[in-house]
Amino acid sequence: MAEPVQRSIDSDVVECWALWKAVLFVKDLGIRKIHIEGDSLTVINAAKSKDEDRSHIWGIMEVTKAELARFSSAICTHIRKNGNKVAHELAKLAISIGESMIWHGDIHSPLRSLVAAEASPR
Repeated sequence: MAEPVQRSIDSDVVECWALWKAVLFVKDLGIRKIHIEGDSLTVINAAKSKDEDRSHIWGIMEVTKAELARFSSAICTHIRKNGNKVAHELAKLAISIGESMIWHGDIHSPLRSLVAAEASPR
């Protein structure tokens, strides 16, 4: 899935918004267990925190946390940027597109090799 974004938006806001959209997408598919990997430590820590968030992402994060609470299992894990190449390429794609894109059953061709590389055992 990729959705258009403006370049000038704060990266943590974009990461938080992307998390929210992904959670809604997975919920709509009827999936009850979710494991999120993200390279924004701010967003992952906020998603995992039980404390009330007072940062600049608090509005989106509170809605996201409410949605995550509806899953039977929800895990959020921080990964380094170099371990998240597919997400990086999707983010670059989101800057260049004019409308939302969702792939069902197939992977956007420029991402196939990255997905295969990330999915293979290390």
